[in-house]
Formats: sequence, C-alpha cells, structure tokens
Amino acid sequence: MKTVGFWNYHEGLNNNNFMFTNTNSSIGDDLLLPMVELGKYLYARNVKAATLDLLELSQIDSYVFIDMPDENNKHFKSALNSGKPIYLIIAESPLVRPDNFNPDKQLHFEKIFTYNDSYLGNNKYIKLNYAFLFPPGISVDTTKKKKLCTMIAGKKKLKKINNSDELYTERLKAVKWFEKYHPDDFDLYGFGWGKPYLKISDALNPFKAVKILFTHKYKTYKGKVERKKTVLEKYKFAICYENIRDVPGYITEKIFDSFFAGCVPVYLGAKNITDHIPGNCFIDKRNFNDYESLYEHLVSMTDAEYAKYLGNIDLFLKSDAARAFSCENFVKVITEVII
Repeated sequence: MKTVGFWNYHEGLNNNNFMFTNTNSSIGDDLLLPMVELGKYLYARNVKAATLDLLELSQIDSYVFIDMPDENNKHFKSALNSGKPIYLIIAESPLVRPDNFNPDKQLHFEKIFTYNDSYLGNNKYIKLNYAFLFPPGISVDTTKKKKLCTMIAGKKKLKKINNSDELYTERLKAVKWFEKYHPDDFDLYGFGWGKPYLKISDALNPFKAVKILFTHKYKTYKGKVERKKTVLEKYKFAICYENIRDVPGYITEKIFDSFFAGCVPVYLGAKNITDHIPGNCFIDKRNFNDYESLYEHLVSMTDAEYAKYLGNIDLFLKSDAARAFSCENFVKVITEVII
C-alpha cells in the first residue's frame, strides 16, 4: 500500500487524522468533507492518506501540503530532504497566506493545485475549486423567510490587515449601514462581534485612571451559529463577501452556503465570478454604488422575481458547470495527479 502524508497550514487539522475523520470545521458546515471523501477514495485504491504525525518517514511515498508551510517547518524540511514527490494545494487567499504565491517557494513542488485562474495555462498548475456536498434540491418555500437580510461572518481585527483588496472593511460597512438605517431588516451572526475587551493605560500605575474600553455593541448581532443552513433559510438575502476582492477563481463556501439554504446571495469577491456561476443566481454588489440603492433593490423585488432567482440557483446546482465545485471533482482532480 502506498502512503501519502498530508499537512495543513491550520495546525489543528493535523492531529491524529483530524482532516480525514471530521467533516465540519469551526467556520463552516462540512468544509472538511472533501478531505474525508479523498481519504476514503484513496484507501479503496490501496493508497493510505494520513496526517504526518501518524507516519514514519520511511512509510511516506509522497507529500501533500495544504497551503504553503514555513521554511523551518519540520515536516517540510523532511519532505525536501526525502527526494519524494511534493504537492501543494492552495486553499487560503493571498490575504491570509501570501506565501502561497511566492514563486521561489513554489519551485519546491512538483504540481500545485489552485483556485486561482490566472495561473492556469502552465502545466505545473492544476485548477482545484473549493468543494461541497450538493443537496438534491433547494427549498423554494418562502414562508420560512422571517426577515430581509443577514450576514454570517467572523469579525476581524482590521489593524492587523494591510491589504487594499481586503473585504473585511466592506462587511463592516454593510453592518453599520443596516444598523443605522434599517436595523429591523437585518441580523448579524458570527464570531467576535459581541466579545468585549479591555485596555489599561500605563499598566499598574496607581496615579492614572484605568481605562476599560468595550468593543462596539452591535444591536443586530444575534450570536454564533451551529449550522449555517438552518439560519440562512430564514432570510431572503445574505451578504456574502469573500475575504478579498478581485482574485480570479477565489470562490469559497460563502455563496454556496447561501445557495444550499435557498437564500439569494449578495456577492462581492472574485472578479470573474460569472465565468463560474451565472449572474442570474445572485445579486452582484458591484452593480450598486451604495447600500441605499442595494437596499431599495432588495425590498422592491417582487415575489415572482425572487422565485426566479431561486429557480436559477436550483438549475445551476444541477448543471455540469456546478460539478466543478463538487466533492467528486475535488477527489478526481487530486487523485489523477498523486496516484
């Protein structure tokens, strides 16, 4: 039996085969399902896939790194010294893992799987989308819709982000606009929006006042979610912004979470989104100069127009084009290369 060793940039996934035995991650429903399916598929073909903590160096026939490891990573050093084939899967955006796109570091890998369409055309790079378990159909029952719009996203510390293309600021702008003008039409969910923090000026100095600063209180914040689908299906629309704008082919779970729940996404992210998903399946935020015009578009949409969006989403999810985002395609693309 051949053995392929896997390592993930997110260290919590590297312990005791976690990425091959758990379908859910802390930030999304079934985000690890493609890896679980990959492990099963390989095992059925006499290939063992395992996290590197479970393997002896002598057992490993090839290595797969999910996002670029640091140069001093012990597993990466072992892989480089082994002379065995090494592959890279680019999953994170340039915002989170800029080293993914360092050309000098990419030289270490035999093949690189990436969502980024701008790299295609060179046979070293292989197109690999985010992948999902598609439902047999979506609900078109609008009686479940209790409110106009929602957003499910984690709150980021913007001071630590230095990239003009980031969309965390745009998410925050959307939240603040709805809170100011139409709070009754919007609900916010996710990590970090309700967590207070404190700051002490001149620590332990008894002659100066201690300042306790709390994070902004978001009146539309409804807490964290266990499963996105059960929340999203209660809303007509969902703000679905990627973490970064204009990266070609960078299409993550955000828009698909909304699709699967029968909720129409308001999307901003990949500049070539319509090369992959028909424009009649979502509201393109780029078509609106401000949130007032976007809001007027959402509230003025007729039931028939809304039903058309849901019908278009259902047709897309059942189409050949959507299969590029399936778990089956994810498994097929990787296994055709590494075995």
